[in-house]
Amino acid sequence: MRTNGNEADEDAQKPRATRRAVLRGTAVAAGLAGFAGSASAFEGDDGDITGPADFPRATTRGHFDIHWWYGDQLTDGHTAWDYSTTGDIPGYGTSPVPEEVVISVHGWRVAPEDAPDHFATVKQSLRDNGYDHPVIGFSYDSDTSTDNWWPTTDIAERNGKKLANFLTYYVSKTGAQVRLIGHSMGGRVVASTIKELNGLDKPNNLASATFLGAAVDNDAVSWEGEYGDDIAAVGADVHNYWKSDDDVLNWAYSTGEFDSAVGEEGAEGSTPANYTDHNVDYVPDHFSYHQPGEGCMSEVVSDF
Repeated sequence: MRTNGNEADEDAQKPRATRRAVLRGTAVAAGLAGFAGSASAFEGDDGDITGPADFPRATTRGHFDIHWWYGDQLTDGHTAWDYSTTGDIPGYGTSPVPEEVVISVHGWRVAPEDAPDHFATVKQSLRDNGYDHPVIGFSYDSDTSTDNWWPTTDIAERNGKKLANFLTYYVSKTGAQVRLIGHSMGGRVVASTIKELNGLDKPNNLASATFLGAAVDNDAVSWEGEYGDDIAAVGADVHNYWKSDDDVLNWAYSTGEFDSAVGEEGAEGSTPANYTDHNVDYVPDHFSYHQPGEGCMSEVVSDF
């Protein structure tokens, strides 16, 4: 198991009273809480594929806790950058060093024991479409309640530092090309990771990034948005796969963010040349982007 060597930000342990925390108790929060009665809409599954408990992955499970007023906070013993690993990471120890790997990031409301199922499903879909390089997972504290939308999005964004740190270390150790795939809230982790890689002056550490039904503001990937300059700086191809009838994003994202997601409309505004939108309305639902046979992984592999 490896933990990170970077120092925590000065304020990393302080409570974060953000816009999302202030909005508690509003009609919008009530709307999300009311939707908790239909929580099954947020809980897709990974079909019949079960991943091994030791599926190779970096993990930050247990790094964050949600306070009723202050929102998400780092738990004792953790920094803004640290992570640990589980399983036989390709290129670590006696494992062969790969030419490239995919790091798969799961979405919202995925329990720790279910994360390997997601990673194994992504791996199977990649294999079915001719991609035979190793697949690594990245698992984070996403198993929050439906009335904790804003702390959850903040946790996803804060994990960008942790994944960027793992990715940077991994590339320095192996020299492998790294491709990121983020589903739903995992797309928010990927976007934040791109930003952090640029901030670390490590833009060349990424070979490509893929958003699948991403819970990221649709204007955030434009030149004038939060991640536009960072997407351009990494230079790697960034592909966004979206569907207009994504019921989860159409309801949850619009309710929680007063905005539309890039996973339900594509980008709003002018985007960097290395960013491409792909409409995949043929995908059955929000939880099928990465499913073998019915998702869009054939396009994903062809765009690598």
